[in-house]
Order: sequence, then C-alpha cells, then structure tokens
Amino acid sequence: MLPGPILLAYSTISQVGYLLMAIAVADRADLALPSLLLYVAAYSITNLGAFAVVCALPDARTLDDFRGLRQRRPWLAISLAVCLLGLVGTPPTGVFAGKLTVFTATADAGLWWLLVIAAINTVASVFYYLRWLVPATRPGNDLPQPGRAGTATAYVATAVSIVVGLAAGPVLAAVDGGLLRP
Repeated sequence: MLPGPILLAYSTISQVGYLLMAIAVADRADLALPSLLLYVAAYSITNLGAFAVVCALPDARTLDDFRGLRQRRPWLAISLAVCLLGLVGTPPTGVFAGKLTVFTATADAGLWWLLVIAAINTVASVFYYLRWLVPATRPGNDLPQPGRAGTATAYVATAVSIVVGLAAGPVLAAVDGGLLRP
C-alpha cells in the first residue's frame, strides 16, 4: 500500500481542481473570490493536520502500518479521520464550507458541467481516503509513542478545521464585506 504522504500528495492534485473552479468563475460569480480564500485557508489547515499525523508516526511507512491506531492512539485516529474526511468535504469542517461555497459560485456562474465533474470527484475521493482510514480502525500494530510536535499540531489543526467550518458564515461575511471591498 502507498504511504500516507504519497496519498496526500496525490490528494493535493485533486484539491487544486477545486481552487481552479473558483478561479474559473471569478469574473462571473461574486462568491468566487471569498470562496477561494475560505477554501485555501480551510484546505491548508486540514491538510496540515493530516500531514501532522504522518509526522507524529514516522515509523508508519505504509497505510497498513497505521493498523491499531484507533485502539492505541484514539485521539490521533480521530484527528486523522476528521482531517481525511474533512478533505473529502464532510461537515462540519472548513473544507466542507469551502467546497460548498466554491460549488455555489460555480453554480451561480452557470458552469453546471464543471459542478457535475467536481461532485463526481468528491464522491470518488471518499474511497480514496477510506483506503487509509480502514486500516487505522482495525486491530494491529503496537504503535510507538507518537512525536509530541506532530501530535500537538494534528490536534490543533483538527480543532481549527472544525472551528473554521462552524464559523464559515461570519468569516465569509467579513471577507466579502470588508476585506475584499475597496
């Protein structure tokens, strides 16, 4: 199985597509720029959390090496699950809010074909991330003590990802109402 960092690198390619959607409709939808900014911030935080889990467990070289994570390091497993499912775009994470606003801007611009492709890609990504989450929930390896910096970063990024998702409305209003207007 592919190691986590490689899966996250491939994931980045897909995530850039959502950013490009906002750019593609920038001249046709008022929500395009605020959605781009929200998505970039939310994706950066959530991806940092996923990479932090990888850094916390440097001896986990394959996805199968994450077996037993739920039993041995439940909070780290929760962080991994929130971050990976966040990258899919599940509520209440910031990436959900970012994707929702990017999708809304794309719909407002009338690019329905692009919206359909993005929705199909989002559904396909569920299976992509489950390749990592399923082994982490199964009994298995006796995992070493995780690194403190990686663990702390994973916990903070996970919490911030959720806070950004829950506060997306006020954040968008602030960005659209004051920061982007001359």
